[in-house]
Amino acid sequence: MKDWKHLTLEQRKVISNGISHNYKLKEIAETLGFDPTSISKEVKRNRESTTIGKNITNCKRTQRWPFVCTGCPKKYNNQCVFTKYKYDPKKAQDKADINLINSRKGIDIESEKFKELDEIIKAGIDNKKSIYQITIENKDRIDKSVTTLYRYVNNGYLTTKKINLPYAVTYKKRKHNKKYEYSENKKIDRTGHTYIDYLAFIHKHPGIYVWQLDFLGTIKTDNNNILSFVLPDLQFILLDLIKNPNQEKVVEFFDELEEKIGTNAFIELIPVILTDRDPCFTDINGICFSKITGEERCKLFFCDGYVSNQKPNVENINKQLRLFFPKGKTIDTYKKQDIKNINQTLLNRPLKSLDSYTSKEAFINVFDEELFDKLFR
Repeated sequence: MKDWKHLTLEQRKVISNGISHNYKLKEIAETLGFDPTSISKEVKRNRESTTIGKNITNCKRTQRWPFVCTGCPKKYNNQCVFTKYKYDPKKAQDKADINLINSRKGIDIESEKFKELDEIIKAGIDNKKSIYQITIENKDRIDKSVTTLYRYVNNGYLTTKKINLPYAVTYKKRKHNKKYEYSENKKIDRTGHTYIDYLAFIHKHPGIYVWQLDFLGTIKTDNNNILSFVLPDLQFILLDLIKNPNQEKVVEFFDELEEKIGTNAFIELIPVILTDRDPCFTDINGICFSKITGEERCKLFFCDGYVSNQKPNVENINKQLRLFFPKGKTIDTYKKQDIKNINQTLLNRPLKSLDSYTSKEAFINVFDEELFDKLFR
């Protein structure tokens, strides 16, 4: 005998045909490979009445197998006072499909637990946390998987809606009338610093740390911008608020990093930088060579034009930053300490890609806590 599974329309047609030919219940069950009880319940559950008689209780044919009037010699007898039933395989299939869908709706949770869960999720989202981070931080109170929680949000069960989640809303396609190019880029010699040069370099130095560099992007009236500096291997982020950004300000950022952690630590921590063709990043010598020793402290490479997916990690971080700095809103009201606090918030999120460790924990495990403290002193 087969294990239980849902009947198909073809199998229901076999049942209907068997009843029409007065087959025994056992014969139909053996033909389909189902238990006789399952076939019996199927017919009784999905039969439908065609007329209502004066007496609905005494007809033995509808109280036991086959539970319908099909094959009964009195079926067309107008003198029959009993309720008449028939089994329609197509309608039975439709009814079964609806029952299956309805059985999978809703949520398997008590009302009090659901209310608590709803409050936890909303509080976490309001504090710019991801569903994954909320689940990890409240694992003693949440017994649902991340996938289940996303389903609750998508189905509208929770106060938190899909639009409240980062990246959950479909973006509109951008309109590009023409390709944009910085005029300054036409004068820059990037020989030895192109993306092809980068690929050749990491092929010769497998496993080397590569940082990705970018600006967040602001509204035209802003004087400030946020520099994003990311180490993808550890999901480690360094942010800085730069006023009136230019080449000199970017070089100052790296000079200050070197002063904080020391030249040797800088060379070990930041061997390679990959960035786009923003004019602010074009002082190759200023970024790559130490003001303290005059020696090379890192390698700098540029992505190809219009190919942002060559540095996807920093692009992803910039998307996450939009939780704190929405598009179309000014960032000139923020101070450096505000940016540092947001930076620490991002570093203290448990991440699935790091097996629930935070970026801070990953950094300290690979390097050490002293170096981490120097970066944020």
